Amino acid sequence: MKKILSTTALTTALLIASSSANANNFGGFNLAINGSMAGVTANGGRTGDLSSGTGTLSSKASASAGAITPVASIDASYSAVVSPTFAIAIGVDYIPMKADLTVGSSSTASGGATNVTAANTSNSFKGQVDKHYMVYVQPTFSINKDSAFFAKIGYQKADVQLPASVTANSGAGVTETITNRNPDLEGWSYSVGLKTFLTSQAFVAVEALYSDYDTISTTTTNSTTGNTATKTYSANVEAVQARISLGFKF
Repeated sequence: MKKILSTTALTTALLIASSSANANNFGGFNLAINGSMAGVTANGGRTGDLSSGTGTLSSKASASAGAITPVASIDASYSAVVSPTFAIAIGVDYIPMKADLTVGSSSTASGGATNVTAANTSNSFKGQVDKHYMVYVQPTFSINKDSAFFAKIGYQKADVQLPASVTANSGAGVTETITNRNPDLEGWSYSVGLKTFLTSQAFVAVEALYSDYDTISTTTTNSTTGNTATKTYSANVEAVQARISLGFKF
């Protein structure tokens, strides 16, 4: 019995030591470059008034940043060891590039319009997403000394740059002035992934990330023969990314 107890104690001590070493590998400051393929969609609508006496307007609208878009970002984080098999990191991810955003809509007049056919049109315009960053918290669960699963929750924000105006009514010459050209794009992201050390300091990580942004909106105005019309474009933006990261622990 004494021999069994001694063996059990020694085995337990070795396991604890091994687990501690596993967790320690995932602590410290990390710097990484991320590459991903992202799919971005935005669905919403357009509402507002036509010029005086012609009724109201409603429509379906959609936007995209390309069906599949390559994205690169820089990631810096610090991870603290909490328990033998658990660490938690806080970090910042920044995308040093712009992405084109194309917005389009098809319109249907309603509300007793006197010139309905003129309102059944389609419009589109282009903008850009810039200065996108994410601040995140990342729990990490070690599998062994070289590999660990992680989850991530992050808050994201970016600038949206829209043109000064848009030509409405399918290019018929009606110009709408965009009154809010720089709305913020912000929301939350969630991901899961696997991180593996290739050497004692270099690592690779794969990750699946989903982003759900708040509704983004902008307004336009136009004046025709003294009659002013105001419209509001709005859309809910979502993004899905498949990521691979190459990094270094200091």
